[in-house]
Amino acid sequence: MRTLRARLTLWYTAVFGGLLLVVGALAFALLDRGLRANVDDSLLSVGRTIATSSEQTSGSTLASTIEELLGPAFADRFFQLLDPFGRPDPRLPRAGRLTFSLSETALRNAAAGRETFETVVASGLPPDGIRVLTLPVIERGRLVHLVQVGMPLERVAQAGSRFLLVSLTLMPLALAAAALGGWFLAGRALAPVDSMVAAARRISAEDLSLRLAGDDRKDELGRLATVLNGMLARLERSFATARQFSADAAHELRTPLTILQGELEVALRTTPPEAEYAATCRSCLEEVRRLSALIEDLLFLARADADAVTLPGEPVDLAALAEDAAPGLHALAERAAVTLTISPPTKALMVRGSAPLLFRALFNLGDNAIKYAGAGRTVIISASDEGEAAVLSVCDTGPGIAAAEQERIFDRFYRGDPARGRGGSGLGLPLTRSIVRLHGGDISVESSPGQGTCFRVRLPLLPNHQA
Repeated sequence: MRTLRARLTLWYTAVFGGLLLVVGALAFALLDRGLRANVDDSLLSVGRTIATSSEQTSGSTLASTIEELLGPAFADRFFQLLDPFGRPDPRLPRAGRLTFSLSETALRNAAAGRETFETVVASGLPPDGIRVLTLPVIERGRLVHLVQVGMPLERVAQAGSRFLLVSLTLMPLALAAAALGGWFLAGRALAPVDSMVAAARRISAEDLSLRLAGDDRKDELGRLATVLNGMLARLERSFATARQFSADAAHELRTPLTILQGELEVALRTTPPEAEYAATCRSCLEEVRRLSALIEDLLFLARADADAVTLPGEPVDLAALAEDAAPGLHALAERAAVTLTISPPTKALMVRGSAPLLFRALFNLGDNAIKYAGAGRTVIISASDEGEAAVLSVCDTGPGIAAAEQERIFDRFYRGDPARGRGGSGLGLPLTRSIVRLHGGDISVESSPGQGTCFRVRLPLLPNHQA
């Protein structure tokens, strides 16, 4: 059983079934004991009646008197009179009469004036046995004779069998009802947990403002919701602080870098071009420009995380973007000795968004593929129409990406070992993913070591341009 609800129902049904078995066994034992006690009471009452009749009646009239008192069936088969030594009383005819053997225990108890109850099972008797009472008749402190009365236990056995039959018939129905009731009650009890799970699935790092319902409850689930909501509040504050720090740092660093870049450019234009001095200035200027680009990327990511980027929502043709990016990517491929193939679609692929941002995402993917592929390899960029979405694919025949690294390549500042020697800030793919998500799309990667890598971007097409 995988779900907690199913496990609770199973445990509830198992415990209920165990209780039914215990209660049924106790009820059966009490029923059997009560029926046998009733038989003993009946035998004692009949035995005392016969004893009284035998004292008041003599001769051949004794049998007829007992038959009239108890009925012919009982008188004919289930009683006998014995003398103090256990021999049949001559006043009763023996022909056709059922007799019971007198045990040594019964004879000793009779001599002491005590009655004896026994269960006799033997051939010729009913299969369930007969309950026999041996009752002594005492006159003036002397044992006069014995009254032995028997009653078949067939009805007791039949009552027990009916009880077992009814119990075995009703027990599965009771277990089924218990299982249904347990399933319903478990569902009611765990309904707040399902609500918490659904709410937790909607919560992500981009939106931590949602809270779990049920924190107003006074039970364990309410306390759990309160603790989780407190944790989410702390996480939200931490993420907000980190985002604000990134945005503030990027904003504060942008101004001095812009000033430094401007001063270096002025120095290069106004100072005599000495070779060593000019080379130093150009190197500083290149680093400043790289830092400026890094700051701009960090600022964009911080604004995207805060949902503060506004898209113009203009129609953008992905085929035209691929053609615009082709010259720059071909130049990069030529310097890296990589064969670049761009296969534009045969028709326009119109999406809604920002052309500069989508151009940057496409160029980032192409630049990344060229750097990773290596000399002598191939990079293929293509775009296609797949129903309601436009798919932009950037594939290379490079060394590929290990499965462990595929989960981290979209993390900021992460660079796998093969990429460290190729420069880069580690923000290209995170920036590309943010741009794609801003346009309502998604990006995926397929790669195997030694078999190349393929990035695929899916963007929703404009309704009138869907296939």
